[in-house]
Amino acid sequence: TAAGADAEAIDTVTQALIHDNATSMSMALALFCLTTLWVLARKSDENKRKIIFEDSTFDAIIEAMQIYRERSAEIQTRACGVLWSLSMDPNDRKHVAQGGGCDAILNAMLVHMDDVALQVMALGALKVLSFDNIGKSTLRSLGTLSIVADIMQKQVRNPTIQSEGCVILGNLAVDNANHFVAPVTEKEVDAVIRGILAHPDSLEVHEAACFTLMSLASSAVNVELI
Repeated sequence: TAAGADAEAIDTVTQALIHDNATSMSMALALFCLTTLWVLARKSDENKRKIIFEDSTFDAIIEAMQIYRERSAEIQTRACGVLWSLSMDPNDRKHVAQGGGCDAILNAMLVHMDDVALQVMALGALKVLSFDNIGKSTLRSLGTLSIVADIMQKQVRNPTIQSEGCVILGNLAVDNANHFVAPVTEKEVDAVIRGILAHPDSLEVHEAACFTLMSLASSAVNVELI
């Protein structure tokens, strides 16, 4: 069956990646394995769950991100794409966050600040993770508000980075029940305002920025900053 073939492919690629991580550390092989896992993850929910829960596949992805953190932005970009796909189902997001996904994505972003393709993929993954309570608390504890604001300011001309960044800032600032609004610094507010000013014709950026400013404004401390 197709599902059986996919399961076999995930097993084969996982073993290759685990072996390569431990021995030759071939960038080409790691990229091939991550690309294959990305294609398979996007294909079905069954494949996503197998990658997250079975045979150390998820751990091998995180390990590859650590090994190639400095050496390959391309591997980081592809791995962020895998983590984004694995986080599409709301029920799976907490497992990605608890398994080290948030930390690995943020590390990739910090090392490759100038790589637009990586930042877009990483922010896409962080955005879906920021809708989950465990993802949200994990990201907050890792200083994501400040990191995302830095990326937004560095890549102010990219509308996707601005709109995705705004949504992440808004999600992390407020808990789901709206009982809590995190105080932000001038840096986060400044990043949102600069995004609006840099993209006067982008409805997507303006909608995301307004969402964020409204979320932040439900705290008196933030209102003073805004």
